[in-house]
Amino acid sequence: MKVNTEILTDYLNELCDEKTKLQVEEWIDDNPKNRSYFKELQFYWQSEGASRQITIDVEKGYKQLAVKRQSRKRSIRINLMRYAAVVAMLIATSLVSYVFLPLSNQMIVENFDESDKYLELPDGTIITLAKGGTLEYNKFFDGKERLVHLKGEAFFDVAKDKSKPFIVTTNYTRTRVVGTSFRIKEGDVNTLIDVKTGIVDFMEASNPSNKVRLVKGEMAKFVDKQKVVLKGSLENDKSLLEISHLEYKNEKLATICKDLSEVFNMNIKLNEERLEQMSLNAKFENQDIDSILETIAYTLELEIEKYKDYILLK
Repeated sequence: MKVNTEILTDYLNELCDEKTKLQVEEWIDDNPKNRSYFKELQFYWQSEGASRQITIDVEKGYKQLAVKRQSRKRSIRINLMRYAAVVAMLIATSLVSYVFLPLSNQMIVENFDESDKYLELPDGTIITLAKGGTLEYNKFFDGKERLVHLKGEAFFDVAKDKSKPFIVTTNYTRTRVVGTSFRIKEGDVNTLIDVKTGIVDFMEASNPSNKVRLVKGEMAKFVDKQKVVLKGSLENDKSLLEISHLEYKNEKLATICKDLSEVFNMNIKLNEERLEQMSLNAKFENQDIDSILETIAYTLELEIEKYKDYILLK
């Protein structure tokens, strides 16, 4: 049984059966974070002024809960009211917003706090949501996939379920796993992932064939403008990232150098204007920046000079 806020409030209100009560108490004793969360919930539950201190619409929260428990006696309605008030108070104090969209069974979680927040999904997956992050997921995971959408940064410790892959989407990427742990950070122009355990398939959202497979200790970056996926090791320098696939057909050298500068976050220059107009047909696969520049230099009969702040083709 997954212990959530609703079950804990039933426990506080002595509405649980004996089996559930024992499971809740085991859950509380199992982890210091569980105990801390329970005590926070208990504090606001016992506070007589909880419902008066909040400014959000508690009545609306009560009505949603009352529909769910319409078969229960009228005598517990005040406790349902208190349940909505407690959840609202926890949201206000922890600076984490939980929104439930009943028609679609979607949950939206936003972290407005300065610190990371821990979430447990219906399948047992644990997520550490960074400051400013937003996570959207189905409350029941009742489809063929366990699908979540991330904005911002989060670390995922995914519960294993071979029959139902776990999918993380961002604006530009799609990540597919069965059971593993990894971190994803979505930026304005790129998305980063690093893998702590297991195997991960990391791909462009709109073109799944543009992908890499990552294992423990590896990382990857997707750059939206150039639609490229780079792969590397967490132990190595970021300049050793390899492009999985990048292809040019009759493209000007100036454009290629600009792309490579943006993709590898470095400054690549040409020493003459005439070089900018040179054209190139090229396909780069599983190559780092040094290998790519050597290919370009050999093809166009150029030389490479490396300086502290830039690389020069001449």
